[in-house]
Amino acid sequence: MKQIEVIEALDQKLEIERFADYGPNGLQVEGDGREVKQVALGVSLSLELIEVAAQNRADLIITHHGILWDGQDPRIQGPFAKKLKLLLANGMAAASYHLPLDFHPELGNNIGLARLLGLEEIEFILPKADYHIGVMGRPRQGGIEKLSSQIEKALGRTPQVLAFGPQVIKRLAIVSGGAQKSFIKVVQAGADAFLTGEASEQNYAEAQELGAHYIAAGHYATERLGILALENWLEEELGLDCLMIESENPL
Repeated sequence: MKQIEVIEALDQKLEIERFADYGPNGLQVEGDGREVKQVALGVSLSLELIEVAAQNRADLIITHHGILWDGQDPRIQGPFAKKLKLLLANGMAAASYHLPLDFHPELGNNIGLARLLGLEEIEFILPKADYHIGVMGRPRQGGIEKLSSQIEKALGRTPQVLAFGPQVIKRLAIVSGGAQKSFIKVVQAGADAFLTGEASEQNYAEAQELGAHYIAAGHYATERLGILALENWLEEELGLDCLMIESENPL
């Protein structure tokens, strides 16, 4: 398959036309049109990731966070220029999938976290347009200490925990990445604990006042699973050789 054919297959699988996002999903940088022998994948299209992809002679890069965002400085300079030069010099195409990969019911970050943690009675919550922003389920580890330990083991990160909820957690809601503003909404939807990537100052008082647990396990760590699911899909469904490029990002 050629570069654009792989991207079009992903566009269709992830139904990108359903999402009003903060930047373009799918193709972001056109390659030289070659046949794809190897796909490099990662969470964010950093200069480091592009360099590793080029060293491994990747033909296509797929990430969750791309390099084109609404409201960014349009001037091609600095690190942005370096990224484009390296991509174009090596003929690599680059595509990114943001909200479609967060919320996909099969391959998404949220459902991936729910399955990794073994949640039962999983449901999709916080409807918006024709998709859902979060998932919620019943954890097998009922207490916050056991759940925190399970999250740390699963994600390889020690989470920040605001433990203001009940001793027995009945419903854990998950929205990956930077979903601090969703905390009140998930509690209103029935959650007594919330797992996301980041925390903001106001979340402390919100957790106290709502009587709910808030768990921040890292933006990067909570958004790896969608990319890993895409890697598996590309290998199994399209027969492509894939390389997952990890980052040491602790945030």
